Amino acid sequence: MAINAFIGSWSLLSSVFKDEDGKVNYPLGEQVLGRINYEANGTMAAQLYSATRPRFTADDFGQGNEQEIRAAFINMICYFGRYRVDESDQRIVHQVEGSSFPNWIGSRQVRFYSFTDDRLTLRTVPLQIGNGVQIGELVWQRIGETS
Repeated sequence: MAINAFIGSWSLLSSVFKDEDGKVNYPLGEQVLGRINYEANGTMAAQLYSATRPRFTADDFGQGNEQEIRAAFINMICYFGRYRVDESDQRIVHQVEGSSFPNWIGSRQVRFYSFTDDRLTLRTVPLQIGNGVQIGELVWQRIGETS
């Protein structure tokens, strides 16, 4: 049952992280863009971006200067792979096959899930971000059918 609830496309509404002291952080900024897609065949893809990333001066991304490239990279994460749902623990495991952050390739990204109406909340396990450990809560809204 839970596996079917994931299938489809989801739009990121919010991405809030808390450190060990409970301080709220926004690694991608307070304004975020994102999509996560789950397919019936067990594949998934996620793209998350700061909504305020500055544009490059040139229209050729290969011509970006170091500052432009850093701002573009540090304010996004994209990955794809396979997924498995564990209903007993209400967790979904993303087995990463490709990622904008090379260290995630081959990793298992564990997320704890809950559903409320047309929203999906994914909570991370503790992640090393910046100089500390943070736990994220990402809220996604199902993208409806277009006519």
